[in-house]
Amino acid sequence: MRARSTGKKVDAQVEVSLAEAETRGACLHSYSELVHKDLRRRLKLGQVVEPLPGLYARKEYWDGLDRGQRTMHKIRGLSRLRPGWVFCGPSAAFVLGASVSWSCLEPIEVVSSSGHRSLLGGRVHGRYANDDDAYGVYSDGIWTTSPLRTALDCARRMPFRDAVAVVDSLMVSGRFSKEEFLSYVDGLPGGFRDVARAREVASFADVRSGSGGESVARAAMWELGFAAPELQVSFCDPIDGSEYFVDFLWRLPDGRTIAGELDGGEKYVNPKMTGGKSVLEVMRDERKRESRVTASCDAVVRFSPADVADNRKFSQLLDAFGVPRDHEPLVVVEPSSGDEPLVDEVPLEAYGV
Repeated sequence: MRARSTGKKVDAQVEVSLAEAETRGACLHSYSELVHKDLRRRLKLGQVVEPLPGLYARKEYWDGLDRGQRTMHKIRGLSRLRPGWVFCGPSAAFVLGASVSWSCLEPIEVVSSSGHRSLLGGRVHGRYANDDDAYGVYSDGIWTTSPLRTALDCARRMPFRDAVAVVDSLMVSGRFSKEEFLSYVDGLPGGFRDVARAREVASFADVRSGSGGESVARAAMWELGFAAPELQVSFCDPIDGSEYFVDFLWRLPDGRTIAGELDGGEKYVNPKMTGGKSVLEVMRDERKRESRVTASCDAVVRFSPADVADNRKFSQLLDAFGVPRDHEPLVVVEPSSGDEPLVDEVPLEAYGV
């Protein structure tokens, strides 16, 4: 009878703990032997999932989270399971609110003072660091590398397009300026690898970027050999005099202008972007805005994140609209094979759009 009573108490305790973890946006760690046994029982029954060894969440709750939310739940859970861990690279950038592609969120990265290590069955990577900047920022209950060190690590290791999105967004959020990041990179002591790559990203970064998706598109344009566009250029509505902005703008030598617009479906359904309007109302406003852009520019090229992810298609699209080139492509654009390209389908919100 006593064992049954204890079991009920533990079961109720776990229910409360799971709810509390959900409120914090975290996975629950098994903080005692009794709780661990109860969570393992629930796991066998399919009531909870174990995203990482020692971290749990109710299955129904977990199934309703997107990839970004799941990553933050795991990081918050790890910060309690391993309170001495300092998150770095894309993981730190994500915690700091940067635009990080979901494809770069795994594995989770933490600082390791004893060399590169594979942790928790390869689900977490330890990255070697032993300098002061690798420790010292406490954000949202989580230890991360400093914003500058985080940007450096992302710029050195991530694909160019994704690294630009991270650095742009950290600058936009006021974590540091472009000049501060360039100075930081130039002042690095010997021993850091891929500093030239970090300097390339730092030089290309731009605080005017409107979103992570726009940063990726701009970096893709550069890699494909196209001239860098002006960003967030304002125009006056010729009808009512109101001001509006275009994502990208190229001014040609003959005086013509070409506007570029990153188009995604989220602005039609995300309440934060619709302002309470219906999909029909948002679409009507968008058509009106596009007509005004067309009146002010000689051509308007629209593209989606999927277009940007397909080098050949994106290159052909920009060429078709006359976007100028001013350097050789930095990536190889494979000729058409007649088959649809493989595209990493990353939702727009994964880049902070």
